Amino acid sequence: MARLKAPVGGCTVRMYRHGLGDCFLLAFGVTKQRQKYVLIDCGVLLGTDDVDRLMADVVNDIRQATGDHLDVLVVTHEHWDHVSGFIQAKEHFDKIAVDQVWFAWTENPKNPLARELRERRQAALHGLRIALQNAAAAPPLFARRIESVSAFFGPDLGATGRATTEDAMDWVKQKWKNHRYCDPGGAPLQIDGLPDVKFYVLGPPTDSSYIRMSRTSSKGGQVYLDDAKTGQLGFFLAGLGSAPAVRQPFQEEMRFTPFNEAYHCDPLHPDVSVVANLYSQEAWRQIETDWTGAAGELALRLDAHTNNTSLVMAIELGPKDKVMLFAADAQVGNWLSWDTVTWSGEHKEITTVDLLSRTVFYKVGHHGSHNATLREKGLERMTNAELAAFVPVNRNMARQMRWRMPHEPLYERLKEKTLGRVVVSDAGLPVASSDAALESFRAQCSETELYTDYTVMRWKPRKIGR
Repeated sequence: MARLKAPVGGCTVRMYRHGLGDCFLLAFGVTKQRQKYVLIDCGVLLGTDDVDRLMADVVNDIRQATGDHLDVLVVTHEHWDHVSGFIQAKEHFDKIAVDQVWFAWTENPKNPLARELRERRQAALHGLRIALQNAAAAPPLFARRIESVSAFFGPDLGATGRATTEDAMDWVKQKWKNHRYCDPGGAPLQIDGLPDVKFYVLGPPTDSSYIRMSRTSSKGGQVYLDDAKTGQLGFFLAGLGSAPAVRQPFQEEMRFTPFNEAYHCDPLHPDVSVVANLYSQEAWRQIETDWTGAAGELALRLDAHTNNTSLVMAIELGPKDKVMLFAADAQVGNWLSWDTVTWSGEHKEITTVDLLSRTVFYKVGHHGSHNATLREKGLERMTNAELAAFVPVNRNMARQMRWRMPHEPLYERLKEKTLGRVVVSDAGLPVASSDAALESFRAQCSETELYTDYTVMRWKPRKIGR
């Protein structure tokens, strides 16, 4: 199999068609003989059929396409459909040399907020494991929510002793040591030997209030999620004994209960033994399973918070030239934070509005879900006439999970904005048309059952530096 090659000054993007998950290989043409390779994520949703063989096929193709060498591996966030390949095809990845691995700042063990977010995620995951074990006792709606969201965190959410997203991230960090933890703003990132190409880091936001923002209301506003220790999440975790802090003595735990102290009693006190025995023998008196209703909402919040820690990059092919946007699974808060990002030095005139207006390739966020592509401050800012959109999704799998992917109103607007240049991974290229713009787009693409390739060329003559 031949190497993946981009023309000099251009970029060829390979979207793998392996299911509901992200895996994108980028080739940048330096000279006719030299290429630079960047891999962005490698995973597929839990429950995908014949997954080990499938991911082995993907990674073996990456090996052949790159000659077993990546200049940069980008790992956007800790969700199974973005990182599972590092576990499922570990022996194949083990043969690939990687010069640098780029993570979001939220993975930086030296960052205090990153550590706090990680501890809270681990505590919430522990709570959801317990909820999943008791899902049979939960109302059906909440049980489905827990089970569907658990698909993003790996098999171990339901069964101990199996790999998790954390295991996949840890393996990458141990395998390739040259890590960069990326903060939004500042100076754009670059790859040695590729002086014109700039990687502008837009997210995740460093303000945790943006990370907690995951939805838009019907009126176009935002919903802020309350996960304070004294809020619903705090009560839920405290009740399970899985709060971020060590479980407190009985008296301390009472601070988290909704009842006045006059009604408190220590269940181990001899005077309450009769009541305790009655309580334990008659199931209708118990409220043990009522918390599972809150678990469904917790699962959705945890999923949204993790999505908002996505590493988002706008890749500029040259000064004031075309831009490719890789938004991972960023949700509302991540998108809104981009307007606060500023660049340093000679790049200080660059704005998010400018980058979006020059975007010609959009990797559609979160497989085309309803709350992962912002409207007014997102898609509507992508005004370039050459815009194309690529959606990594398998609609049959999405339907099995009761997800509407891609979200129909978003999908229709994408087709309008791109003049039909929308590629859904399970459907392939748009059908042939007499429309010249669509036919020109098809001419820049090629596809197999495993992947779709798309080549983006610069507008301006290639220059060195700015």
